[in-house]
Amino acid sequence: MENEIFFKQCFDKHNFQELNNIDVRMLYNVFMFHISKFPIQNNSIFFDVGTNAGSFLKILTHFKIFSNIHCFEPHPIISKKTKNIYQNVKMNEICLSNNNGEVEIHFPLHSVGLSSIINRPVFKNLGTEVKKVKIKSITLDHYCNINNINNIDFIKIDVEGAEKMIIEGGENMFKEKKIKAGLFEIGETLKDAGTSEQEIATILERYGYNIVKNLSNNDWYFHI
Repeated sequence: MENEIFFKQCFDKHNFQELNNIDVRMLYNVFMFHISKFPIQNNSIFFDVGTNAGSFLKILTHFKIFSNIHCFEPHPIISKKTKNIYQNVKMNEICLSNNNGEVEIHFPLHSVGLSSIINRPVFKNLGTEVKKVKIKSITLDHYCNINNINNIDFIKIDVEGAEKMIIEGGENMFKEKKIKAGLFEIGETLKDAGTSEQEIATILERYGYNIVKNLSNNDWYFHI
């Protein structure tokens, strides 16, 4: 009951529409570049890792993409609200990570976009409660295996510092070039996690991916 009351306050500071508009312009620019290289096919598959309130889903909707969309958002209220708006997506209220089991997520009461597996220093300065909750986790490789997904056309990874963990959990998909392209968030969140955008880029380059750095201030794009 205590957790239920806590999570229901997620829109007290920013309403759903405000959260739904976060980074839309930057996501649009990256995705426009992507489809100029890889035109959308009828059977294209999209992954939205760290869905929050669906900013990336808004971009997909703009391009009339309504199917084969797999979302990962562990916040129990935001995930349900987003699914209610974007009813076509497969919403997973779990975390992608580098292990199959559980992870502990830090959920700020109001700054829900900062929710992270990483215990970030910024949490101490938010002036709001941060609740730690254990959530089911699964690797990208295992998820694709049990859902018979052989290829991913585009994956958006925005998980507040845990980006490297997602890629580690998708080692086979990346090694075998079964992921065509995607983006990962850069910045202070990675530093808090003890990694960097360059370290992640190096991992992807080792798998044979190309990195494009100048499409967005918040993300780096990669492609085969």
